[in-house]
Amino acid sequence: MISRRELLATGVGSGALMPPEGTQQETDAAYLSRILEELRGIRKAVSFQGAQAVAQLRLAQRTFLKNTGRFPEFVDVGFDIYESVVDWLITVQQPVTINRIADGRYSVALFATTIVLRPDFPDNYVGQGYDK
Repeated sequence: MISRRELLATGVGSGALMPPEGTQQETDAAYLSRILEELRGIRKAVSFQGAQAVAQLRLAQRTFLKNTGRFPEFVDVGFDIYESVVDWLITVQQPVTINRIADGRYSVALFATTIVLRPDFPDNYVGQGYDK
């Protein structure tokens, strides 16, 4: 009679211990799919709505800062960017201070700059910073 150790060492019984070839691949594919779904959920949870619009505004502020040495007082934006900034402020739990400036336009404070809504401009417009 052959001992269990000899059976496993010779490889004769190794086929009985391994799952069939297709089953392992299917299990791996299902496992990787679950990992992918979890990673997408994490990405969605950590990405804030409006972050791209805020990044565009930061770029406009950075350009103005490099040219003048200070942040702009105002930046004109289109409607979609304005809404995205408000959504971003709400998402990150910052105070939302929507005002009307002297010429009657709506504005919201973001960092050291007032974001001015310009509904007559394209929706995704981000203007250059300026002072009055």
